[in-house]
Amino acid sequence: MFNKLSPVAITDEKDRRLFIIAMLWFFIGAWIDSSAHTYLLDGIETFFTPWHAVLYSGYGFSVLVAMYVKNKIKDYKFDVGVLGAVIFGVGGASDAVWHTLLGIETGVEPLVSPSHLMLFLGAFLMLDYVFTTRPNKNLLDTAAVVSISTIYALVMFITQFLHPFINYYSFFRYDDQLAAATVFFHAMLASVVFVYAVRFNIKAKQMFLVYFLSFFYVSVHASLGDVRLMTLIIIFGTLYSFCIFRLTTWYYQTDHDRKMQVSAAAVASLYGLTFVIYLFVLQSLNVGDITWRFYGLGGLVTTPLLFGYMVGNLGVSPSTGETVS
Repeated sequence: MFNKLSPVAITDEKDRRLFIIAMLWFFIGAWIDSSAHTYLLDGIETFFTPWHAVLYSGYGFSVLVAMYVKNKIKDYKFDVGVLGAVIFGVGGASDAVWHTLLGIETGVEPLVSPSHLMLFLGAFLMLDYVFTTRPNKNLLDTAAVVSISTIYALVMFITQFLHPFINYYSFFRYDDQLAAATVFFHAMLASVVFVYAVRFNIKAKQMFLVYFLSFFYVSVHASLGDVRLMTLIIIFGTLYSFCIFRLTTWYYQTDHDRKMQVSAAAVASLYGLTFVIYLFVLQSLNVGDITWRFYGLGGLVTTPLLFGYMVGNLGVSPSTGETVS
């Protein structure tokens, strides 16, 4: 069944660039909508909002781009991209009915409502279409890299209630369990993304783009309410992405027999370190006083190191111990 949904490769670089514009428009709209639900909740009483307009116009543009490209290459196959667009369209229509009859969800509810789950599934499949239509299966072009980073950001979107750079205030209150969970989860997720991407021979500068774009998407969450926070997330996202760039360069240049495990561990640990520095900057800006002691903050750096090392084992052969390519 899934073989029947496999899309045809798109070789024209200009067409691939159109998909980049579509992805950015589409998913920046999703994060703007998330920002509105956070900062403008009292002013949202209907489905028909400017934020939904950005989101669904991005979806519409994505569909038009796909239709244009498929017609250009004479590809009229029902593939994973078409399936995703249909599911997202049905989800969007049902979301309008849901909001009209049941109102606007709050808290974690928007992330688990049936209509939104359809939107997430449709979006994942549409992004998978961009990724699987790359012209060279052994290399990643820019559109495929943007697709990976957008998928990464979509996972962050769905789990934003566990994102430390958004919910940093947990570290300025006595809510240690939830606070630790946010860092550990996203540090592990960052290492999973590294192990996944590096197996496609991704370039160091492309790896930088994967992480930078994911942080940029997250920063948009604060766009309608806290521009200072948005700026800080972009700055620290750039810092972290540069560290990953240097780590990826090391990965390709070394012959270390445990380079996959060491790299994945470093990715996770660097995430914790970057976040701890982020907390100190927030404290210096009088956001509040960090409630964690020094050894607790140190644990946010060292514990992900262990998790990341275990994730790195997923990138090696269980029989030979060699890195899987």
